[in-house]
Amino acid sequence: MPMYRFLIIFITLFHFKANAQYTRALGGMYFPGFLYAHTADARNLEAHIQGFEVSYSQINNTGKAWSNYYRDAEVSYNFLFMNLGNPDITGKIYSLGTNFNFNIKGNANSHIALRMGTGLGYITQKFDFYNNRKNMAIGSNINGCIQLGIYYQRKLSPKIYLKSGIGITHFSNGSIRVPNLGVNMPSIFLGLQTRYNYKNVKQDTTLKPVKQSKHLLLFNYAFKEKFTAKPRVFNIFNIGYRMTKSISPVRDWYFGGDLVWDATHPYSHDLKNPNPRVAIDNSTEVGILIGHQYNIGKLSFLTDIGLYIINPYQTKYFSYQRLGFRYRFNKNWYANGTLKIHFGTADYFEWGIGYGFNKIKLK
Repeated sequence: MPMYRFLIIFITLFHFKANAQYTRALGGMYFPGFLYAHTADARNLEAHIQGFEVSYSQINNTGKAWSNYYRDAEVSYNFLFMNLGNPDITGKIYSLGTNFNFNIKGNANSHIALRMGTGLGYITQKFDFYNNRKNMAIGSNINGCIQLGIYYQRKLSPKIYLKSGIGITHFSNGSIRVPNLGVNMPSIFLGLQTRYNYKNVKQDTTLKPVKQSKHLLLFNYAFKEKFTAKPRVFNIFNIGYRMTKSISPVRDWYFGGDLVWDATHPYSHDLKNPNPRVAIDNSTEVGILIGHQYNIGKLSFLTDIGLYIINPYQTKYFSYQRLGFRYRFNKNWYANGTLKIHFGTADYFEWGIGYGFNKIKLK
């Protein structure tokens, strides 16, 4: 056999072997922790909790633009069960969700990773005026879930990986039903992951990340209930502006502001008056904010913190925070879904659309 043919075959086989990787994984996690009472009304709910999670993950996500910039990234789909420690008051949680995990320090065999996730959960025990008045945290069975965590991953064998870390799991309904203090559960976690589907993969380095808009106008709507004894629904409207500063192809800082009309302010200010005067001057909020987003293809994970410039009657904390997602349909239009909170207490879920213009020039 001519030498050049031998070299071609050798290089081809070596290349295949070098790029052969596992692309799927199954995992399990154990979550011991506690339910933390972030307000006095939830002190009676404090308890040790236990959780179990099973997950299916897509690993080695080659061929996708964001995989060039997130090291050892995993997209996971999970089922979570949590026992909240008070069977007659808070009960148990059954949840379905998705998580995005990526390496922030280390290599493929041993690294520290960041975990971000969301989903929906069913809580077996909610507030009931006649049967469960002690649960002042959750007013509905169906609740949204947000998970944040940091963990250490260690390769034990070619297929088996150990994961251990700390995190927090939050469930609330965004004040769609009252009461809605939400439940926050800090925990440690320990788990194993087994990988499969070993095949040849090829990283396409020619792929480009999605370009974000430099300027973005947002139009959001929300509604929430107030008053546990006689629940009443309020509509909320928000116009927002964001100016984005790219710091990498998949990470951006942004600055902006919110103009919000929230008619709950006069009601919260004068609890004895069932029909207070509601007008622009006593129901309008103005806030300025700074935020950060991770871009995973067309999907962005958002976190921001804002300060109120105008806060009628000071009925809310001086600062607000957001967690959520934004999805880009095309070069201009976005869908927006976020949870607005005040230091762990949910204010409301908001949904809306955004219009972006003046694309960022990526380095």
